[in-house]
Formats: sequence, structure tokens, C-alpha cells
Amino acid sequence: MKWLEAATRLTASGEGYVLVTVLGVRGSAPRDAQAKMVVTREHGFDTIGGGNLEHRATGHARRLLEAGAAGNEQHAYTLGKDMSQCCGGKVELLYECFPATGFHVALFGAGHVGAALVRILVELPCRIAWHDSRIELLERAHAELGEPVSVRTVVSENPHSAVDALPTGAWCVVMTHSHDTDFELVEAILSRPDLPFCGLIGSDSKAASFRGRLARKGFSEAEISRLVCPVGLDLGGGKSPMEVAVSVAAQLLKEQSGDIAGQSRLSVVS
Repeated sequence: MKWLEAATRLTASGEGYVLVTVLGVRGSAPRDAQAKMVVTREHGFDTIGGGNLEHRATGHARRLLEAGAAGNEQHAYTLGKDMSQCCGGKVELLYECFPATGFHVALFGAGHVGAALVRILVELPCRIAWHDSRIELLERAHAELGEPVSVRTVVSENPHSAVDALPTGAWCVVMTHSHDTDFELVEAILSRPDLPFCGLIGSDSKAASFRGRLARKGFSEAEISRLVCPVGLDLGGGKSPMEVAVSVAAQLLKEQSGDIAGQSRLSVVS
């Protein structure tokens, strides 16, 4: 993907990125002025010439993203002296940092409802980490979506490890094909007070069962109260995968806005 397409798609999805531009060149260098690349936390798009210069620039760009502040920086590099590259010229780079906007959703489950929910979320200002143990299901669903840059698929065999790796502030939605896996995920999510939302698909009976099991595991009433089950606002619709997905997306947006007055949930047999 070229840098312009990447920047356009990343801006639309709300994912943070740094645009690195070759401002000027003196002597021999891999690329001429105006060459560009886009760097995200995990990916790079296009090139400013490769080699140690690009490696160094990518690392610096990711440190800017980690700092989280918008802004510009300029740095000059002598390729022979600083980079051990045979070109030997001098390159000046401009770093333009565009931090992430929107919110981070960790979705566990690539079944029918999960796939429908992702189709909605890719149109919203959020970044999605989509977890499942079934790699073929994730790959097929991601390809059908056109492989949007706002969606990162994660093959998760260990629920606790997957939750431990989530960034602070991730909003979690659990809808896997296994009740046991669902419970392990809920247990791990509720053990992290820095994760603001734990939504679980299911029925009222599933909610009662999980709350009882959590209490017997030693979770406090305050911790158990963080579990939102059944997840999804009651919009008066049906229970098809897309209708359930719409209700879940609506609740995420509602609670993101701070408007959590409506507490009715959509009960789904699970």
C-alpha cells in the first residue's frame, strides 16, 4: 500500500500514524526529496529507501506514537557516519505525528455476531483487535472485509495471556464459541481495573451463572458489577446476528459518550 492510501485509511479509522518525509538530500542517498513512508505501531507503508536509515526512522516514529502528542520534528542523518550505509550522503527527515483518535475495542469471537459487529465498527472511529483461536475463520472474515487497517486479527489460544496484552483503556466484548472460554476471558478482564468495559453476549441465565461463578472465585460485588451481560441495548429489534451487532455497537457508542442512563440490555439465548 502506498503512503497516501495508508494515510487516508488510517485517518478514517482513527489509528495513529507518523508520516515520514525526505525533506532534503545532499550527496548520495537511497531516495530523493519528497519520498515518504507511513509508520504505525505495527506496520510500515511505502519506503524512504530501506536500510539502516529507514530502520532508525521507523523506531523514532514509533517512539513519537508512544508519546501520543501531535506535532512535527526534523532530524538530519549522515548516512556513512551515522548509519554505516555506503551512500555516504546526508538526509533530512520530517516526522509528522498524528496520534490515534477514537477508542480501542478488543473483540473476542469471530462467529456470526462478531463478524457482523466488525462490519459496523470499521465504519466508526475506533481500532479493533479481533481475537479468536480459529485462524481460518479470522483470515476469511478479515479478507471479506477488504482487510481494513483499523482491524488487527489476533490468534488467541490463551485467554488470560490475550487479556494481559491489551492496552490500558481497551473496551472488551466477549462472544466466543465456548462458555468456558467466555468465562476465562471475563475473569481476566475483570481482574484489570484499567479496562473500562466488559460486555458479554448471552442470556439472563448465563449472566446469573457467570456472576455466581465469579463470586465463588472471590471477586467482589464491585468487580462483578462491571460485567455487562447481556451486552447490547434493547432497541426493540430481533436477534439476528446483525441486529444483535447493532445493539452492541449502539451500547459502545452510548457508554463512550458518557451517557449510561439507559441500563436495559438485549437478552440473547446463549
